[in-house]
Amino acid sequence: MLQRRSPFIGFGAKATNMVAAIEGAFLVLTVFTTAMPMGWRIAYGVLGGLAFFYAAAAEIMAWVKGYDADTLYRELVDMDRTAKRSSIIAVRDGARYLLYHDAGWDCDFFPNHATAEGDEENLRRLEDYFSAGFDIPRADFTLTRVGGEAHEKYSTEHDERRWYEYTLYRADVRHMPDAWKADSFHVDSKDCRWMSVDEMMADPRIREVNADVVGMVKNRL
Repeated sequence: MLQRRSPFIGFGAKATNMVAAIEGAFLVLTVFTTAMPMGWRIAYGVLGGLAFFYAAAAEIMAWVKGYDADTLYRELVDMDRTAKRSSIIAVRDGARYLLYHDAGWDCDFFPNHATAEGDEENLRRLEDYFSAGFDIPRADFTLTRVGGEAHEKYSTEHDERRWYEYTLYRADVRHMPDAWKADSFHVDSKDCRWMSVDEMMADPRIREVNADVVGMVKNRL
């Protein structure tokens, strides 16, 4: 976008159009000042006239419509509509799901990690994150990709509306760690607990911050 728009920022396009208009006018004047055959003079006149009027129209549009850094910024923001790409892990125990408390957001979330490029690489990183972050051996669980969704919502952290792209994975746990068997527990500096979807939606903070993700898990699992 920067490369395509750079000629139009500031006086770039206006100066280019002005030079083109002058060149067109010069070609028209050539008709009256050259001794070349009439056919060539007519051709120069037609080309000069077309070039002059096209450049003049472009110059007028450049001044009327304008293009500045603010317009470019808005276009760049529109291009990057996805502010955050996250992979969500849904760990189910009966009707309840595993959540951890994020101190920065002051909210309980499903285990999640920034989505990497490529499904295989993303799965590898997600397995590493889940194993190390929640103290469960890699051999004791399997992650399966369920699907993905994109949501636009208000970010309480950034005080603006942003796009979030989620990829949902289901965790099938073959052997649950002993620490996980309590209603709430602490692993790897994380405060965790089990909650049902209804309990999540009854929590004002989860409903405010993460209702779209809870809805995705409910609908897809």
